[in-house]
Amino acid sequence: MPTWRRRNGWAFGLALASSLLSFGVAASRAEEINLYSTREPPLVEPVIAAFTAATGINVNLVHIADNLVKHMKAEGDASPADVLMTIGLDKTSQFVTHGLTQPMASAALDKAIPSPLRGAQWIGLSVRPRVVVTRADATLGTIRYEDLADPRWRGKLCMRSPLHQNNVALIAAYLLHHGADATESWLKGIKANLAHPPEGKDNDVIREITQGTCEIGIANTVALAQLRDGREGPEWVEWARQVKAVPTAFKAGGAHVNLTGAALAKNAPHRAAAQKFLEFLLTPAAQKLYAAAELEYPVTAEAGRDPIVAALGSFEIDALPIDQIAASQKAAIALIRKVGFDGQ
Repeated sequence: MPTWRRRNGWAFGLALASSLLSFGVAASRAEEINLYSTREPPLVEPVIAAFTAATGINVNLVHIADNLVKHMKAEGDASPADVLMTIGLDKTSQFVTHGLTQPMASAALDKAIPSPLRGAQWIGLSVRPRVVVTRADATLGTIRYEDLADPRWRGKLCMRSPLHQNNVALIAAYLLHHGADATESWLKGIKANLAHPPEGKDNDVIREITQGTCEIGIANTVALAQLRDGREGPEWVEWARQVKAVPTAFKAGGAHVNLTGAALAKNAPHRAAAQKFLEFLLTPAAQKLYAAAELEYPVTAEAGRDPIVAALGSFEIDALPIDQIAASQKAAIALIRKVGFDGQ
């Protein structure tokens, strides 16, 4: 039975019914691993339950609500963590730069994960394409990120703050594709095309498209999927149904994605069981459970997608290495501020 606890000391017992037929060799009921996760417990519980049912290995889930890197550095070499799980390509890459992880030699992981979604010491678990959205009845069929600066969109574009991590990551990817000068010009073009100063969230961008405030916007697919599933209320469902995700790509690549990721902790006390858990997360059944919990795309081709996610369409992932995008974010922020985009 998986358990989780918050750092404030609250303890909860969970009984889950999810299960899979089998995975590897059954382990002793005494075997366990410690999973530190910034992902909310209800989003991880189903796949944990399936893993325990398949292997007999118990997972102690510790929800770290704040800074996981800071928490791990405070625990130091005495940390009991076996697996680290987090949201965001910048945070995933920080595991390695702060020396919190160790290499994983696994043919199963090498085979399952596309190379852009794996670093030297971390793996991607699910992705969130950041794409153009527009009205469902619009004729726009495909678009390139480069086209967002085209004057044809003057006064027709909505987006959240360019300094939000999702946009910083996209701009960092653009910087890697095109260099500083071209990125600066691109940002100036996007700024000129805005219907109003950046504000709100991706949800608000979707709403404003239906209300006619803007013709196109920039948003993560997960925002549109979650609005369609009703978790924000019936009014948002209706707005989301009137908006579609447009296949979006760089001229020399695919769609930019953000992700959730995991890694093997540097001093993992249960290394073998922890690696078995990471390998389990990449099996088709586990991938479907994990990605469906937040309406994301699984990283493996064999995994089934939630019907709401499948209805959004397919997006070819950009081949840029995630670690390179993360390392370029400071330069991206500097360009955002240089063109005066951060003040809008």
